[in-house]
Amino acid sequence: MLAEITQAEIDKGVGALLDDYLAVTHEDAVVIAYTADSRPAAAQVLIALRSRDIPVSSVAMRPLSDPTFRSRFAEVLPAPESFAGRLIVLALEKNTLSHSRHFEAMLKDYPRSRCTLCRVISASDEFFAYALNSSSTSLSHRNAALLTRMLAATRLRVASKAGTELAITLDHDVYEWVSNRGERRDGGTFLLPPGEIATYPVRVDGVLVADGAFNANVFTRHDARLGAHPVHVEITDSVVTSYDCADPTTLRLLDLCFQRPNARRIGELGFGTNDGIPGFIATNSHINERRCGVHIGFGQHNQDPSRNLHTADIHLDLITDGASVWFDGHPEPLDLADWTAPATAHPRGVSGEDFFDIDCCGLELGNLGNLGVADLGE
Repeated sequence: MLAEITQAEIDKGVGALLDDYLAVTHEDAVVIAYTADSRPAAAQVLIALRSRDIPVSSVAMRPLSDPTFRSRFAEVLPAPESFAGRLIVLALEKNTLSHSRHFEAMLKDYPRSRCTLCRVISASDEFFAYALNSSSTSLSHRNAALLTRMLAATRLRVASKAGTELAITLDHDVYEWVSNRGERRDGGTFLLPPGEIATYPVRVDGVLVADGAFNANVFTRHDARLGAHPVHVEITDSVVTSYDCADPTTLRLLDLCFQRPNARRIGELGFGTNDGIPGFIATNSHINERRCGVHIGFGQHNQDPSRNLHTADIHLDLITDGASVWFDGHPEPLDLADWTAPATAHPRGVSGEDFFDIDCCGLELGNLGNLGVADLGE
């Protein structure tokens, strides 16, 4: 069980966000957009920026649908000639990623070299205290080193102490990898929390024992941690054939998710690389995905929407607490929770994002009430 988060830990994370991931200077101007559930996180950043005398403005937004957001966002944008550095837009949300097209459309008036958009999902005390403990450089090295090994293999064996035993086939020529390492991209968008590589596997067979946590694109107050009651999933040719969990509320969530069209099909193979996250948190959160281990995403796939793959209105990640990976039958495995990454150049042609130009998380499903249970986990 993780200890109670202190203000000092939050302040340290805010500092890492501003100094490392955003590299804010006194020549920059910052605009913070936030949803109601991320207001405390926005306040932490706002206070820190004002204490540094850095120009900052803020605007509230409703998640997913907000007809007036674009006009209100435009009102707080500074004129390009009013500052010498970059315009940094920090969008903070807890459960959603919203208004992607609005952000991109409104920022086209600024030179690309002078504009950075940072999207934060899971904005919370845990985000500051845990997700930013590893530097962006360290995570870039970890992602690069792991990707290099993945791209040289076509068959993986993944196993864990809890009982996971998976045989996985990859095709790097057909399906792309994404690498979320918190790399700032001037003129582009980057997503936090950082620390994951993922792809679409050709085939997965075996048993997944998720003893870490779940992360689903639905709203639930149920404790996401699975250590006390792991989820057991049997998989044949990338399709769930059976599943079980000793916790009745978690099992009910699985029932509701897996009954959706295409929800039993695997859409993602992911590896958490963020070694600064000390444990799993109770909240249904991307932070849990980033912790070192493997996760299988069921339902919607992680490839470009233009690909002719199955579609689903659910994406459920089941996450292990650590795991070992064997590459193409090599006798020595890699322990995902205990390895040192060399300073490796990041492979080219790998996407830096694990979301596309769509609003997501909670999309179409909203609250779990729409799935037939109004107060799951309350």
